[in-house]
Amino acid sequence: MESFSLWHWLIVAVWLFLIIFPIGKILSRMGIPWAVAFLTVVPVVNLVMLWVVAFIKWPRDHVPPTRRRFT
Repeated sequence: MESFSLWHWLIVAVWLFLIIFPIGKILSRMGIPWAVAFLTVVPVVNLVMLWVVAFIKWPRDHVPPTRRRFT
């Protein structure tokens, strides 16, 4: 059985970057540390995180609505 070549590891690194970077940006906008995005590659933990993100209070939930001025 052969070991993984450099190309395999490069593809894995690019794939992880494409997953972790945008999720980290989303989490940081929600007030959650971006490093938590590394947990999204763990199979069961990513489903738990999805449910947590769906039901927590988002930062924009605390901002009072602005009045619209019709001119």
